[in-house]
Parts: sequence; C-alpha cells; structure tokens
Amino acid sequence: MSKKNLLSGRDKELQELAEQYEAAKAENKPIYLDADDLADLADWYAMHGKSEQATEVVEYGLSLHPDSTPLLVEQAYLFMDAQNREQAKLVIERISEDYSSEVKVLKANILLGEGKIDEAEQLLDTIEDKEELANIVDVSYMYIDMGYPVKALPWLAGGSERYAEDEAYLAVTADCFHAQGLNQKAEALYNKLIDKNPYSAPYWFGLARCYFEQQLFDKAIEACDYAIVADEEFAEAYIMKGHAFYQLGNEESALENYTLAEKYKAINPDFLQMFIGLNEISKGHWEEGYRHLESAIQSKDTDSTILPSLYAHAGNCLYKLGKKRKAGQYFKKSHEIDPEDVDSYLIEGRMYMEDGDFDKAVKKWALALERAPYADTWNEIGIYSMELGQLNHARMAFEHVKELEPDFENINEKLASLYLLLKDKENFQKYNQLCKRPFQLEDLKKIEEMLESEDKEELAQAMKNILNALQ
Repeated sequence: MSKKNLLSGRDKELQELAEQYEAAKAENKPIYLDADDLADLADWYAMHGKSEQATEVVEYGLSLHPDSTPLLVEQAYLFMDAQNREQAKLVIERISEDYSSEVKVLKANILLGEGKIDEAEQLLDTIEDKEELANIVDVSYMYIDMGYPVKALPWLAGGSERYAEDEAYLAVTADCFHAQGLNQKAEALYNKLIDKNPYSAPYWFGLARCYFEQQLFDKAIEACDYAIVADEEFAEAYIMKGHAFYQLGNEESALENYTLAEKYKAINPDFLQMFIGLNEISKGHWEEGYRHLESAIQSKDTDSTILPSLYAHAGNCLYKLGKKRKAGQYFKKSHEIDPEDVDSYLIEGRMYMEDGDFDKAVKKWALALERAPYADTWNEIGIYSMELGQLNHARMAFEHVKELEPDFENINEKLASLYLLLKDKENFQKYNQLCKRPFQLEDLKKIEEMLESEDKEELAQAMKNILNALQ
C-alpha cells in the first residue's frame, strides 16, 4: 500500500464506500466508482490488513479504468507488500504519467529496496512542490517504511511551520519519531492526535507501541483496548496485546489475543501452533507441546527461518518423552537446515543440563558460542544455568556478559542475585551497589529462608523467583 495517512473524515467516507462496494458484490450487482475512489478504497483495505480485498478492488478498478495511474500505483504497492518487487516493476512500466510525484515516490521506493540510495534521492529531488503536504507525507512514509527515518527529517522540516497542527503532518512526524526510537516524543504527538480524534485506532495503536517499547506493558494493553473499541477488526492491536500479556507472564490472555489476530488473518496459523506448543512446553506438557510443534513443522506455509527452532523444541519434547533416538534426529535436522542457528544449540544444551549430562550440555553451548561469541549468548547460558541450579556455571557466564558489555540490561542485578545465592558477601556488595534498585534489608530478609537450604531444586526455584522479579 502507499502508506497514505487517511484523515478521520476520509476514513469514515471510505468505510461507507466499502460497505456499498461489499453490498453490491454480495448482490452480484455492478457498481461504478471513479479511479481515485477505488485506489483510496484499496489503500483503506490494505491499511486495515485486508490485502485480498485490496487486490480485488484494484483489479476491479483496472477493469473499469485500465490505464489509471492511481490504481496502477496502488497495485504496485500491493505487490511490494507481498515481497514481489519484480511484479511491481512490471506494473510501473505500464504507467505513462511518470512525471507525477506519486509515481516518482513509488520508483524511489523501488530504488531504495535495491540499495540505490543516491539514485532515489536524485529522483525525489525532481519533485516540483516539495512543501506540498501530500508529497511530504508520501516521501516521509517511504523513508520510514524502508528503514531510513532520519532521511525523512528534511522533508518534515519543510512543512513544520505551514502544517504544524495538521493531523496528517502530526501523524507522520509521530511515526517518524517512533521509527527512530524517540518514544517519548512520539508519545506526546500521539496523545495530541488522540485529542483531535479520540476514535482513531491507528493513533491509539501508535501510543501502544511507544508504551510497549518502554516496557510499560499494562499501559500498552490499555491503549490497544482503546484501539479495538475504535475498530474491533484492528488486528495489529490484538498482536500487540498478545505480546504485552506474554511479557507480563499471562500466556492465557496472550493466546486469546493471538487467536483473535489469526481470526482477522493478521498472523499465520502456524505461529499460533508454535506459540501454543511453546506454552505447553513451559508447563512441562511435553506430549501436547510436541503435537502443536509438529503441526507447524508439517505445514507448507511455515516460515523457513523458524524451522530450526521448531525442530529443536520438538526434539526437546521427544527427549523428555523418552524418544531419545528420534530427538537426536530432530536436532540433526535443525542443524542441517541452518548450521549457524544459535538457539538450537542452546536448547539442546539446556536439555542435556536438565538431564544431568553436564559434559554434553557444555559441548553444545560451546558450539553456540563458536557461532555467536556475544553477550546475548552468554546471558542465555547464564539464565539457563541459574534456573537449573548450576550456580557456578551461571557465575562464569554472567561474568563474561559483564566483561563483554558492562551495561548489559540487568547484568548487575543478575550478578548480585547470583552472589547472594552463593553466599559471597564481597561480590554481592560489589554488584549490589551498581544496581539501579539495590537489594534492601527487607528484600534480603524475604529470601534469607530460601538460602538456608542447600537443595539445588530449592535454590533453582529461588533463582527463578529473583529473575521474575527483575523482568
């Protein structure tokens, strides 16, 4: 889609137009609309995650207006959204009005996708009215969508005085701030937009994204709820709610929202199978977990990039069920698909560690570190080790994290917690004073009883409790 920022009034008009179009279609009656309205209607469908309807409208529109530039532009964007850039290029060749700004932006988008940044900028420089709002919005969204939000800033600056209070200008500026990770600035603009139009699902969703990235998950959920009130079929809000609930440890509510997102065709059914499977694994339900993961593995639509992880988790289930030979075959398949997939080795190492085979676990984790000798990898090993009661191995792993990235998130808290469990007063004090929120006397009293036990399972549970508190 062309990423137009549809204003609330126009959005309402297009919703009514969609109802008229769908009613005519249901009754098998022809309906005549001009090319611009059909292009906007297709864009409206695309922005609401209804790509099939968008494609259908464009094809219907082109049957009425075969050489319409707006419809051909929209068709090209739909092909690009479907990752079919070659087909988009063929559509562009059919466009005769190559002097129009929207066609130039479309061609620049293609050039950016091919890494031809200078050529794209030269083409955009030929746009005559660079301060026209439609051009500012189109070019800015092109840069934002293609991962170059900073390049949108000069275009936005050109309209800062003239369009400072314009809804479309505020919206694209907010999206640009968010794309740069400037969430507090984006948050202020989304709130301003919501004051202008409190029934806009995209504005509430924009606010939710800001909250989510600041780990304010409760607020993200609340903002998503408002987005859904504004548009109950706004599927991205269900996905965001699912992610937020998952971060809060509420897998049941996460699954409920992912299921609603699947209902509106915003996520692949195989993702849902994978999520359910991993959720069952977290509860120790190995048979159920394996069944759902196997369903995702056997699907022809499963994203190939997640197959190594699916095979690894399924292999773990098989191992737990006593089917060690088949488990080995699954891990082998995982490594064959992607020999560089780090997670597969980490999962296999944890599996052996849980089974008490320390040597095999360390060998698998060593293979993970060969492929990714980074703080993230050591951190995963440290967390696994702590949860399984292997405190000395966890200490070594987290010390590596601290050495590689001294400011790694929560590393001081993890080391302080670890040395607390190891009853190492000197190192506990060393890292506790570096914590954002150091353990206080009352915190220590609460876990003192847990530390009296030398039982590894109890220590592991104590570690899980502390880690959960840190997240």
